[in-house]
Amino acid sequence: MKDIIAYCGVPGSYAEEAALSYFGEGAQLITAGSFRGAFEAIKQQKADYAVLPLENSSTGAIAAVYDLLGQYGFYIVGECPIEVNHCLLVNPGTELADITEVFSHEQGLFQSRDFLAEHPNWKQTAVYNTAAAAKKVSEGKNLHWAAIASRRSAAIYHLEILTEKTNFKDQNQTRFVVVAPQPIHSPENNKVSLAFTLPHVSGSLYRILGIFARENLNLSKIESRPIANKNWEYLFFLDFTADTIDSRIEGILEEISKASQTLKILGYYKNAIGVEQDGK
Repeated sequence: MKDIIAYCGVPGSYAEEAALSYFGEGAQLITAGSFRGAFEAIKQQKADYAVLPLENSSTGAIAAVYDLLGQYGFYIVGECPIEVNHCLLVNPGTELADITEVFSHEQGLFQSRDFLAEHPNWKQTAVYNTAAAAKKVSEGKNLHWAAIASRRSAAIYHLEILTEKTNFKDQNQTRFVVVAPQPIHSPENNKVSLAFTLPHVSGSLYRILGIFARENLNLSKIESRPIANKNWEYLFFLDFTADTIDSRIEGILEEISKASQTLKILGYYKNAIGVEQDGK
């Protein structure tokens, strides 16, 4: 029996592209109307995995997904970077001068902010997914509407592309993560994601970071999010890479646990993010 993979959006979304890229074209996918809905699909055993965006190379972390990872206690078991090239999509016959309202996910609007600034009279309306914006424009048959979404969405929903690459950064990627109810251990795993809290004492974060420097581990990501119902307390999310996940790494994690207030290992998985080195 095939695994079932949940993603937030509709066909044509970048999340669907990430799911198909990671699991293969024959994957059995189900859609969710929100990020929480994808987590709930796993919790209710309607899906075995969820594919969710965690950060964008232009605009940073997807805060809602970080928050949900903390709330649900699921594990990251894989990652998949996807090239994000937004396009301005319209119904056939619509010209640039006709547009009065543009729809997209809030990230699509934000990543296209320089392009949209050239059209200050357009109303910007956020919807839950870029492909959902394309679907709305297509079904609405409104010659004054436009969507910012993928080229694939244009093909699926029979829209025309008026402008290519509306995103302000030429190289624009979104890092999607694969989430599961249990961790997956594999010899190929060389990346670890952690969530931890720290006591409010001088040098607490410095001591954690010092462990990575001393052990010559590549700290590839650190993010903090406010803890719900606790003013001015934060949950830190951290990624690091190693040659392999072995007993040495387990010992380092034990040391980090002792230096932190709380520690949760969010997952072990294979690094799929290329990092340009200085001078190369």
